[in-house]
Amino acid sequence: MAKSKDNVVMQGASGRIGRNLVFRQRGDQTIIAKTPRIPADRVMTAKQVAVQHKFYDATQYAKSVMLDDDLKAEYKSKANVNQSAYNLAFRDYFKDPELRRVDDRAYEGEVGNKISFLVRDVMVLQSLSVEILDDQDAVIESGAAVLKDNSDSEWLYTATVQNPDYMNCKYRVTMVDRPNKVVTVTRDFGESQG
Repeated sequence: MAKSKDNVVMQGASGRIGRNLVFRQRGDQTIIAKTPRIPADRVMTAKQVAVQHKFYDATQYAKSVMLDDDLKAEYKSKANVNQSAYNLAFRDYFKDPELRRVDDRAYEGEVGNKISFLVRDVMVLQSLSVEILDDQDAVIESGAAVLKDNSDSEWLYTATVQNPDYMNCKYRVTMVDRPNKVVTVTRDFGESQG
């Protein structure tokens, strides 16, 4: 794949040229790529079929975003110059949220202690819930974390139950992103301090 920059001849070109080249427009760039070729006798693996299904679902989600003016504007505000709201919505569906860091240095098993969760996702999560588990995976407490002021990626959870054995606990974090995908991650106490 090549990109054409400030080329008067190629600027704004799109479509197929002959059998070998395809020109596409993305934002302010002209993309030049080889024409895709798929053999007629191709047999797809289960993994390839799964990716195709996810690709289809992402496409349907992005199309639904384009029909909602408020959501479309929200995605457009986060897009860079070479992205459309559709592209970003597609990416948001395709990419799962990621728990980057757990900062539990202030958690000592006391009511009111705070635990911070840093999350990376395309858009702001819809919700983040936390379960604190003991060493046998029994739930000690659970609840919703709140988005930290002036942040779109850091969430705070405030402990509500006394936990004398806090150093042997785990956190089960459930994230729900804008396309309503649910991702659950478990981390040990002190495993990912920031």
